[in-house]
Amino acid sequence: MEATAALESYPKCTNPKAGNHHLQTKPHTDGLRVLAFLGALGYIQGTCLAGLFALLLGYVVPRGSLAAHYLWLLQTQFSHTPRSCHVLDDTLGPVIFLANHRSWGDFWVDAALLGAPSFVARWLVAAAVPFTAAWGHFGGWLWFFKRDQKHAAGTTQWMQHFLQSCHQYFPSKGVVMYPEGTRSLLSTSLPLKKGGLAAAFNLGWPVQAIITSNKEHVMAERALSVGFGTRCVTSVSVPLFPRQFTCQDAFLKAVMALWQETWDDAYKSVSIPRDRALLPGAVSSFAGFSLRGPPRLQVLRILLGLLGLLLLRRYWVRHGPQLSDIEQFTCSSNHDLSGANGQQSTANRE
Repeated sequence: MEATAALESYPKCTNPKAGNHHLQTKPHTDGLRVLAFLGALGYIQGTCLAGLFALLLGYVVPRGSLAAHYLWLLQTQFSHTPRSCHVLDDTLGPVIFLANHRSWGDFWVDAALLGAPSFVARWLVAAAVPFTAAWGHFGGWLWFFKRDQKHAAGTTQWMQHFLQSCHQYFPSKGVVMYPEGTRSLLSTSLPLKKGGLAAAFNLGWPVQAIITSNKEHVMAERALSVGFGTRCVTSVSVPLFPRQFTCQDAFLKAVMALWQETWDDAYKSVSIPRDRALLPGAVSSFAGFSLRGPPRLQVLRILLGLLGLLLLRRYWVRHGPQLSDIEQFTCSSNHDLSGANGQQSTANRE
């Protein structure tokens, strides 16, 4: 009853203007589609590698704009539902965004929608998108964990410490969690994992559901295809603050009810088109020169700097300035002449 009352107490966010409903493109597996998929994936990995190099030199690339650029190349269109609320400002404090997990493309779509927050992901992601994984790991905005690992203190306690320790190295934005635990193409949600939600309650971090349809058509890795002109419709829920609940169970029930309500809104409501990926209320992450970063980034910078100095020294030893034949002959002649003059001086003294 407490959870239901809490949900009903929130005002509904409405907008009288409504656009067309979901425009959906179906993935195909013909040669051109596969070629487009490999080209898109290669381009994304190449730009992520460039982002990592820039990070090592102290420049933070605007990831939200870069993700929006990927979607612009695919002519992805964006809408939100009339009931969709503004995104919480996650630059003022930690926020957990609960998003539906449909495909690899979720990382770029959700980054563009939310202004490039952090992401919780399994280490297996690194095998699929290695340069994205390396950039995110050293930049502090990809929080990797090992799935099905047992923890002596319990999953909730471990998750609580994990979220706190990761957020301190990237405190300027919130984090996206996929509470279903795995990718799913079903029309309905999978049961939500409770460990992360319980940790959010214990930490006192607000949560907000961000459900977006058709993300699996932007990039469909199982079909090796990308979608051009896909319309992604997003519903943003009201935020839930743990302090509004007297116990963890009431909070979990409210989150699950809100998740289902937001899911239905995203997939069944009319939508309002908008001209850019960034959702109303979302704030883009910092971009510019900064040498700040997690300890592993600083260690990598030092190691690469030492390696660069070592390679420079070896090159100098092998290819440094050498005397030309004429210079060697001149030095040899001067040496001989100096020796002869010395001998003559000795003879004169005798």
